[in-house]
Amino acid sequence: MQQFEALYEDGLLRPAKQLPLRPGERVVLIILRRPDAARWDLARLGAPQGEEDALSEAGIAEWVDELDAEDHS
Repeated sequence: MQQFEALYEDGLLRPAKQLPLRPGERVVLIILRRPDAARWDLARLGAPQGEEDALSEAGIAEWVDELDAEDHS
C-alpha cells in the first residue's frame, strides 16, 4: 500500500505526481479527506455545555491553536 496526494476536479482524481502503475492496471482507492479548518468552528464545538465541561474549558484555546497549526502545515 502506498499513499499519494491527488486533487479532485471535474469528476476526476488527478495525482499530484506520476504514479508507479502500468497502463490499464486496476487499483483500489481509499479516500481520506484532508482537514479543512473552514468547515469547523472549533471555538463553538469546544464551548462548555454544562458543569462537567467547565474543567475542559481551561485548555480549549491551546487545543484550538494546536489543531489550526496542524491544518496549516
